[in-house]
Amino acid sequence: MSKKRVVMFSLCILVGVFLARALTSGPAYFADGPRHLAAIAKHTYVIQPPGYWLFTRIGGLFSDPDRGILLMNWCFSALGCLVFYGCARRLVRSPLAELGALLYATVFFAWFSGNVHSTYASQLLFAPLVFYFMLRFSESKRAPWLLAVGASYAVGAGFRPSDGVFLLPLLIVFALKLTRKQQLILGASAAALCSAWLIPNELALHRYAQINTAGQLGEVASGAILFGKINLYTINNALRFFLPLGVALGPIAYFMFHARDAVSLRLWTWVLPGTVFFLLVYISDPTYMNHLLGGYLLLCLRGLDRRPNCRLAVIALSCSIMINVLLYMEFRPLPAYNNVYVVLNKELGNYTRYAVSHQMEIKHLPWFRPGKS
Repeated sequence: MSKKRVVMFSLCILVGVFLARALTSGPAYFADGPRHLAAIAKHTYVIQPPGYWLFTRIGGLFSDPDRGILLMNWCFSALGCLVFYGCARRLVRSPLAELGALLYATVFFAWFSGNVHSTYASQLLFAPLVFYFMLRFSESKRAPWLLAVGASYAVGAGFRPSDGVFLLPLLIVFALKLTRKQQLILGASAAALCSAWLIPNELALHRYAQINTAGQLGEVASGAILFGKINLYTINNALRFFLPLGVALGPIAYFMFHARDAVSLRLWTWVLPGTVFFLLVYISDPTYMNHLLGGYLLLCLRGLDRRPNCRLAVIALSCSIMINVLLYMEFRPLPAYNNVYVVLNKELGNYTRYAVSHQMEIKHLPWFRPGKS
């Protein structure tokens, strides 16, 4: 694709995603959205361990925090698609990069993340941004790109500290191949910016002395398969991971296992830590997977790119895009008399335009209660 067409596609996806998110958003209702607004009103800027101080504090800078948080998430979504396209262009040929960016823009739970007042959409930007800067450094070996890697990691971790932990192995593996001086630059930039949000975050969390991050983790993990528990709780937890991701990636999911080179190994380093935690410990919503989505999709694109028949890859990607758009825009709740329908309403329908416009939030399945073994 010519440079002019790349620029035009980039502008179209940036503006298009921003408008799509803006036109499908609604009031604060999902997950921690109302709690973020309450924390802003009280000037506490934390809602629970691990805090989310940075997200809520920035939201509090707007005269209307409700609209301000939405604006943040629209920007995270649009810029995230642009950054993902930058990664894809360096890893796969056209038109796979363009179709991959369109799929990243339309994955139903990622779209939903840009429509609600929670921190999830931030990882649609910062997780691929860290990887993008790593690619740029690999191309030029220039120090500014190292600073950018550290800074983007620190800011992304500030918005969602748990996802920062899951991305840390990727940063470590990247750092191991650097010189001592380069490691110092990377570590200093990440540590300095992490301190800028971590210190006020910890000070604010003193208000929550009755529960800390470790205590909260122990509570959600009490019935996890990690401790040998295999029951409806752990089965449902795995279903919450595999069903939305399988629907989102659709016919291209198979091809992620065909990517077998050094770059693909780094992509697996990106996605495996979070995946293992979600499967063995706990995942609440598919929106938790936003920080993994870019890595999984790039793996699929790398696998598709190995195939000589580009037409098959184009068809598979086009089908995945269509599945996600139809699900997000056209889903309507299924009658609840069937357990399969109840699961589909909870694990898929909860994250659609209908859910946003009707403030639909099915929190638990009838046979599932978090924390019970």
